[in-house]
Amino acid sequence: MGCNHTGDHGNSVQAQVMLSHSVLPVGRPGKLWAVVRLSSGSVQQGAAERLPLNVGVVLDRSGSMGGRPLDYVKQAAKFLVEQVGANDFLSLTVFDSQVDVVFPAQRVTNNDVLKQAVDSIVPGGSTNLSGGLLRGYEETLKECRSDQVNRVLLLTDGMANAGTVDPDMLAGKSGAMLRKGVSLSTVGVGLHFNEDLLIQLAEAGKGSYYYVREPDEIPSVFASELQGLLSVVAQGISLEVHGLSGCRATAVLGYEPAFDDTGMSLSLPDMFRDEQKLLAVEIDHPALAAGEHEILRIRLSYADAAHDLDSVSVEVTARMTVGSAGDQPEGPVFEVLKIVELARTAVVKDQSIEAIDRGDFESGRRALEERLTALKELQQAYGQGDPELQEEIGNLERMSVHDMDVFSTCFDSESRKDLRYQSYQRRHNRPPNRPEK
Repeated sequence: MGCNHTGDHGNSVQAQVMLSHSVLPVGRPGKLWAVVRLSSGSVQQGAAERLPLNVGVVLDRSGSMGGRPLDYVKQAAKFLVEQVGANDFLSLTVFDSQVDVVFPAQRVTNNDVLKQAVDSIVPGGSTNLSGGLLRGYEETLKECRSDQVNRVLLLTDGMANAGTVDPDMLAGKSGAMLRKGVSLSTVGVGLHFNEDLLIQLAEAGKGSYYYVREPDEIPSVFASELQGLLSVVAQGISLEVHGLSGCRATAVLGYEPAFDDTGMSLSLPDMFRDEQKLLAVEIDHPALAAGEHEILRIRLSYADAAHDLDSVSVEVTARMTVGSAGDQPEGPVFEVLKIVELARTAVVKDQSIEAIDRGDFESGRRALEERLTALKELQQAYGQGDPELQEEIGNLERMSVHDMDVFSTCFDSESRKDLRYQSYQRRHNRPPNRPEK
């Protein structure tokens, strides 16, 4: 078994470190993996009621949204109106080439009036995504407070083709709004939106990204987002990772942490009730003498939404035994190895898309095929019947990665969106919001 190290059980978020090996050979440098598991439970006894919401909905009403897409968007918007309470704020902004505020940020006290306003939305022209997003931010900022959940929810089915269209500038705005206290979630509908942009915006805004193929999936996405917002247990989450005994944390798969002389740090999105986040940390270790050694220390900090946003800090130190001369390392631990390999696969999916975008289909296909082989070998050696491994193997097999002609012929916009979404979900430990096709 591997070494498991757990933080204070009395907190809303538990922190645990799992090492890939329990014993290392003496005097031999190398690498190992640590999986940091952050998990939240159900509502604790004595916890405060949920935080109030301040949600700014921003909807694409461009011409391509006409018909069924807009009908389902209206249905989803009215669902939000019905579900939020009198202590919550809600605003609705729509955009095509022009931007209009259907109703400004206000407490939801007269549902019928707001739903009538939703029904008045009609499709228009081009897609001024930046204008709609900035106006939605303005409405949300009007009622932005630190003791509530402040979120903008952007939905679009098209490419940003009016106003500001540069992805980095838009992501910069999303990051600036996050620093003011407003996070961002994005929803892409159909096959003609820019998934790279929506993922970039959601990650900069520390919200969620959703991909829906069919308009009738829109209401379930809104319901999923609302369910999360109504069950926030931790905000302002930061994680520091420090190597000990000469060990050095060198990477976190799927993340871009900030490094300094003492280690690395990264910020994470809000945590919801009954959620977990898994981070695969690569560690370089020196030649160590026999005995027990401290390998890694993590420090988790967050505002506890279940207890009046009190500041909480948890430290966990992972230790490892170094054996006598000639001993072999014990392990690897399957659960840790599985998390690492699935995280690697998510990273490779994005790298494969980058290669395909350059026209190098063969490199993109080969990278996915190598991942498929690695996962099958892991399944054969340790994980027979493991559902997560089997699901990922099935995803890759459906890409026809063994046949270059089939792969290059069948890889289209839908395949790209599927691959990017699978990678996003794995990196962020998100369950699918829709069944696979």
